[in-house]
Amino acid sequence: MKVRHQLERLDTLVLEPLNGVTGADWHRAPNGKWSVCQILQHLAMGVDLVATAFEQRADKPLMKRRATPHQTILRHLLLGVGKIPSGAQSPERVKPHEEPDPEQVMAQFRMGVERLAVLSETWPESRQLERFVRHPIVGDLNLPEWVRFHYVHCRHHAKQIGARLEWLNGRQRGQ
Repeated sequence: MKVRHQLERLDTLVLEPLNGVTGADWHRAPNGKWSVCQILQHLAMGVDLVATAFEQRADKPLMKRRATPHQTILRHLLLGVGKIPSGAQSPERVKPHEEPDPEQVMAQFRMGVERLAVLSETWPESRQLERFVRHPIVGDLNLPEWVRFHYVHCRHHAKQIGARLEWLNGRQRGQ
């Protein structure tokens, strides 16, 4: 139930604030910062990659978690406290393109979230807990842990989206 609730909140956190963004505003950002569309693509790529990896592991035998003691501590902090450390660098495979297509990126995000929801609803709990996908910083995460990560990650980037929207509104008012 908690997994489903967190997945349902992603649309509200990430996509609802973007209602009304049009045209070039999708790609405007302060120097050195990602645009709202780039932030969205970063999130969409992450959700999509994780959903694909779990789908590929659906029929794999029981797995054992691979994580160093340091990764285990980081995992507990990240998922328990629910904060992304400031200054964390994005892995190359989820870095956004210069000007991604907003409609395509929104669709990718929604489909990735829906695929994770289907897995969480159709996989028995044992499979959800015994299949792992590697996170580059905290080591292996199972399906409920990845959903928690995506919730925390989306909440982190929703703050950035809010800041970009304020910046855009300030530009439109001539500030």
